[in-house]
Amino acid sequence: MPWSLTGSAGRASERRRAFLVALVVAGLIGFGALALAYSHEPVARYDQGVARWVADDLPSWVQSSARPFSWLGGWIGLTILGVVAFAVLVRERAWLDLGFFLATFLGVQLVVALLKGEFDRSRPHVGSAVPLPTSPAFPSGHATAGVASLGALAVLASERLPSRRARVWLWSLTVFLGLAVGLSRIALDVHYVTDVLAGWCLGLALLAGCLLVRDGLRARARSAQ
Repeated sequence: MPWSLTGSAGRASERRRAFLVALVVAGLIGFGALALAYSHEPVARYDQGVARWVADDLPSWVQSSARPFSWLGGWIGLTILGVVAFAVLVRERAWLDLGFFLATFLGVQLVVALLKGEFDRSRPHVGSAVPLPTSPAFPSGHATAGVASLGALAVLASERLPSRRARVWLWSLTVFLGLAVGLSRIALDVHYVTDVLAGWCLGLALLAGCLLVRDGLRARARSAQ
């Protein structure tokens, strides 16, 4: 490969790495700030106020519309999407992508479970539209998976799309769905706003971190050839 192309590829790789590192740092800082703030004023008062407004004034059709997005970010939607992605990657023998996919999907569930147990925050008790889950509230697992798991699927799918327009549409849809999944948990009054914001921050950090590891392993494999 000509030196100019090699240098250009190297600079693009460094820019991508710096961008992913920035996302990890920003996500972790955002999560940490929310973890420190949610039990203190004025954040706690804001959380409670939104929860009461949702219970008292949010139209019922909004809550009904939120349910499909909540299912998408829960075990039903993620299991269906995960099984399909797993089958495709195994068929392609894309083992590095499969490892990235499993690390993201399963890592989200493990990290969220550990953090929920650590913070042990109660959920809103002001009139949820659905039965309250028994797990703690902070951070929102749906919001975290809406960014990390759906984002991982978008990464893998976009790398297999030849059209730039198709990739733009895919990422636009993924961003919309990630936001909608998190907002659905607020609309159903099973999470406070800070639970969802923290989930988005955590999901972003997890996704970027898994991408950094995959990129590093891919570069090492190429250099060994």
